[in-house]
Amino acid sequence: MSLITVAGMLGGLAVFLLARRGRKAAERLLADQRAGLIGPDEVARAKVQQKERSLRLGKGVCAFLGLLLLAVLGRAAVTGEWGGTTLYYAVLVVVLLLVSAFTLSRVAAEANEAKNELGRPGH
Repeated sequence: MSLITVAGMLGGLAVFLLARRGRKAAERLLADQRAGLIGPDEVARAKVQQKERSLRLGKGVCAFLGLLLLAVLGRAAVTGEWGGTTLYYAVLVVVLLLVSAFTLSRVAAEANEAKNELGRPGH
């Protein structure tokens, strides 16, 4: 197993665990809101913080995938192996990078929307 494969798997696992932690925090926030433990202002602030954490995670994912793509292409340039495995890894990482960048743009829009909602009167 190559170092690039191991790095990709460990990176994917880290992203999965961080996303799961964020989802649990969102579920707790929703449960607290439904139980009346927190008010609308606190919910709005918590949503902004959650979106900002998601935005940071998304930026980290995109940076990691960019570095992984550079590692794949760098290894191919050094070894001269531009065959099937390199092409497979390059296409896979590019597709993941595009999906991550698209998702990042959606999260950025949601974060801006949450900040605007927080700035409205009554929040």
